[in-house]
Amino acid sequence: MENKKTSGVNLGAKGFVIVALAFVSCYLYSALTSDSLNVTVSVFGGMGLNTNVIYTLSSVATVLGILGSILFGKLMAMRTASKVWGFSLIGTAVFAVIWSRTASIAIGGNITTAMVVYAIGYLVCYVLTLVNAMLLSYQVLANWFPTKRGIAVGIATAGYPVSAATTTTFCGAMAANIGNFYIILAVIAAIIGIIVLVYSKDFPEEKGAYPDNNHNFDFEAAKKEFEKNMEYAKTSKWTVGKCLTTGRMWILWITVGIGGFLSMGIMSNFMGKFLEQGYQEGQIYLMLLIAGVIAIPGSFFIGWLDYKIGTKATTILINVLAMVALIFNLTNIHALHYVSLPILALMLGGSSNMMVACTQAIWGRYDFQNAFRVIQPLNAIMTGVGITVVGVVGTNFNYMTAYKVMLVMAIVSVITAIILKVEPIDEDVKRVNANL
Repeated sequence: MENKKTSGVNLGAKGFVIVALAFVSCYLYSALTSDSLNVTVSVFGGMGLNTNVIYTLSSVATVLGILGSILFGKLMAMRTASKVWGFSLIGTAVFAVIWSRTASIAIGGNITTAMVVYAIGYLVCYVLTLVNAMLLSYQVLANWFPTKRGIAVGIATAGYPVSAATTTTFCGAMAANIGNFYIILAVIAAIIGIIVLVYSKDFPEEKGAYPDNNHNFDFEAAKKEFEKNMEYAKTSKWTVGKCLTTGRMWILWITVGIGGFLSMGIMSNFMGKFLEQGYQEGQIYLMLLIAGVIAIPGSFFIGWLDYKIGTKATTILINVLAMVALIFNLTNIHALHYVSLPILALMLGGSSNMMVACTQAIWGRYDFQNAFRVIQPLNAIMTGVGITVVGVVGTNFNYMTAYKVMLVMAIVSVITAIILKVEPIDEDVKRVNANL
């Protein structure tokens, strides 16, 4: 079968719609569960809610995120990723509206009820936005773009830095009526959920499109090969259980999981860290804007690097950038803090890309689903714990201590990125992905 590749950024009109839907899912996950905490923790704390409890909910959310990822992974296997993705977005909208009631209940003087409503809204939205952004949409992207996954995921995960650049300022402007912040995001989630249900399919072949938008494929031959490889997927030895028992999965977890820990830990506590170092709120908002704006093309750039120089080299680069940024932020030199912003931006824009890119490079298109059902919940542990550890250590001790811990973790991630074999895990995987 002839297989002449199109240019890296040529994802096709149908493909770009899928990428755009994934972009919004990434934005909602980051906005609701991480970036808004820079504002909402102090807002709800001022209303009488316990801020340590709010931070601790991130750890509870981590456990629920793991269970939710397992559950939604099974639902995805039973139904389709696209359908589960759409209904999950609509569920996000419902519980964001419930979450929005926290402020009015707290202002009415019923702090205990307000805390319960906050917990329900936060925990359910955390699980749903997590699986939307990092399980369901990534699964669809991996199916649509088996070799251009870096470019596609790079564009989609630009939703994270767009949130970093805008959410804190947007949420801060609505602090006096914080419930409206959740209502607006609920409306966005509902609209995108309906579009996903109506438009999205798990594989491009189901919409008359081509993997990687490669129109040089012989469609009939590609269809026959697709059907044959789908049969392979049903009998593949790479079950969830086998993925859990292979050493490469655990090296991958350390490599990409630490990136998730650092991204969520840094961005959700950005305000507190730089207030501690003497910055004013206005300066910090500007710093968040700078990091977020740079990270938008940075996310695409990391995807382009993945396409051009390979997944392993790109993964090592991202982890080295994280280490350098943390070193700069452990100083009291303001100039280095600003220099670290574009470095943080590239790390923020690229860390999520690598979980998808590495998983598919190792397990391929047809074993990706089972492998990703393992790595995604494991990664969720790190992202949730990152918010809690950095927040609790920072508020109860100091943020410099938290950053020292993160530096050690970043060094470990560089080592494991060098060790990790980013290549097909066996001959069967190599064979069924040979034409992609």
